[in-house]
Amino acid sequence: MSKLSREFSVSRRTVYTLLERVELNGIEGLRPDYSKCGRKRRDEKDFVFRAVRCLRTWHPSWGSEKIRAHMLRLRPGLKSPHYRSFNRWFHWNDQIEFPIKSRLPKPNPHKAKRLHEGWQIDAKEEMIIAKGSKNCWLNITDEYSGTVIDPPVFPPEENQ
Repeated sequence: MSKLSREFSVSRRTVYTLLERVELNGIEGLRPDYSKCGRKRRDEKDFVFRAVRCLRTWHPSWGSEKIRAHMLRLRPGLKSPHYRSFNRWFHWNDQIEFPIKSRLPKPNPHKAKRLHEGWQIDAKEEMIIAKGSKNCWLNITDEYSGTVIDPPVFPPEENQ
């Protein structure tokens, strides 16, 4: 077995599995069985499958998470698959496009093109530090590099 696994660059378990298939089905046992590949469609008689698709038809604006939560609220003991399975079922029923297309954010045309051309300034107010005192500071970030510039703290430590 080890010689065969090395010769064909497969695990020993694969060699044993192939030999078992040959013993059971002859040389036909070596043919790929594509019927076992991929995800199986749910049975059309399955209650959860039918209920999910019906709820989507009745409430087209509801997402899969909301439909799952609604079903579990109506039937607390219901064994429900993950909500991502619902999206696949909606696709099979032509209720959504799959995969769902995402949109990239639009680039900011006013973003700085070089270092220190623009800063983002954000005030942090009345933040309680470890000593228990309240402090404020300005968080200054360079837009181009994303570097945080030394923020001034108010009130300064020496004045406390």
